[in-house]
Amino acid sequence: MSQLYFFRHAQASYGAAIYDQLSAKGEQQSAILGQYLVDGNFEFDKVYVGPMRRQQHTFEIVADVFSKNNRSMPEPILVEGLKEHGGGRAMEEGLPQLMAQVPEVKRLFEEVQARPELKRRNSLLAFEHFMYEWADGNILLEKIINWAEFRANVREGLNHILKETKKGERVAAFTSGGTISAITAEALQLTNERRVAALNLSIKNTSFTSFLYSKEAFNLLSFNELPHLNKDMETYV
Repeated sequence: MSQLYFFRHAQASYGAAIYDQLSAKGEQQSAILGQYLVDGNFEFDKVYVGPMRRQQHTFEIVADVFSKNNRSMPEPILVEGLKEHGGGRAMEEGLPQLMAQVPEVKRLFEEVQARPELKRRNSLLAFEHFMYEWADGNILLEKIINWAEFRANVREGLNHILKETKKGERVAAFTSGGTISAITAEALQLTNERRVAALNLSIKNTSFTSFLYSKEAFNLLSFNELPHLNKDMETYV
């Protein structure tokens, strides 16, 4: 049996001009994760990373902690299929459709007009509604990869990793919450896309989800583990 760990990136810069970069707290989370792996004597035969900056930077900080402790990490292998879905950008373009289809979303944004302090909370609630509708195929956008295509890309990336995984290896992959939810769905053979999107919304920054793999089976071992962070360091974006 081989064991594969899929790490979600650390906190990104939600609300900033560029989301795809770690926040200061995200950099702290990454360093804490790295020290946890060092202290736990984790050793990896292969490491894969997605193409996004927040995914790569999380790995870089973890690898730096390993180096400072005289431990080595394998050179990361880039896998495009570990890329996150484009849900944030898709919501921006699909918001008119969403508001027309889900009255609750329109109410959330109207509430922000009266109470600006609710902007962050209501935006996240609206995003949850969007993800469900988008995953169900109720919102289609011409210039953005849709949910079904995203799922197919993740499946291809996962198959690439599994084909390269040898018996008894321990493998790490640094990716995103949506990707991890899609990979979990592959292991559990989930076909309800709304439930897959719901998994995405629960995955915490720098958490890890692990799987056991043999040529006969790919099975979920653990989901959304976060033993290295205190409550005040837990985040979801």
